[in-house]
Amino acid sequence: MNKCRVIVLALIVALVVPAFTVAQEGNRGVLFQIGAGAGFPIYPSATETVFSYLDSMPGVNRLQISIDIALGFALSQQGYLIARVDGIADRLYDNADYIQMNCYLYSIGYRYFPMVTGLYLEGNAGASRGVLQSSASETSTSDFGFGYGAAIGYDFNTKAKGFGLNLEVKYDGLTIENAQVGGLMLTLDLCWK
Repeated sequence: MNKCRVIVLALIVALVVPAFTVAQEGNRGVLFQIGAGAGFPIYPSATETVFSYLDSMPGVNRLQISIDIALGFALSQQGYLIARVDGIADRLYDNADYIQMNCYLYSIGYRYFPMVTGLYLEGNAGASRGVLQSSASETSTSDFGFGYGAAIGYDFNTKAKGFGLNLEVKYDGLTIENAQVGGLMLTLDLCWK
């Protein structure tokens, strides 16, 4: 077994065992979240110029959405270790053709509930990637770069455990092909904790 596998296995055991111990004591355990909403990408000026030009053409529509999926393990009653994937899709299309930029952040972070439920704050960091798709060519995928995110949200479930809805605002800062791309997301999430 190589060193990398041993380190990953040790980290998993170190993080998961406390989560199951907390859950067995009647407290929080595992969190699963999935959601979608509005996405607002912030491109470098050259990219934004192209997308704005295409958007201004007659008959062209623009759709910007965001998605997220997260899995968390409780480290305490007020905090979760979170692994999540965020995506922003920016699609320009007409009756026959389309161009779409997808920006992704694959990250690990921490979600903190100051009052056990309700308001929460989250920060995370990981790998970013961009994918350009169009009806005129093949899909182009960037190399991985560094990305980070910061979120503020509200958990409408009044209990520490159970099913509920979250409303979240998140900013992702992404490095895609040595360019800085931002993304603002406003999502409604289904959450089980």
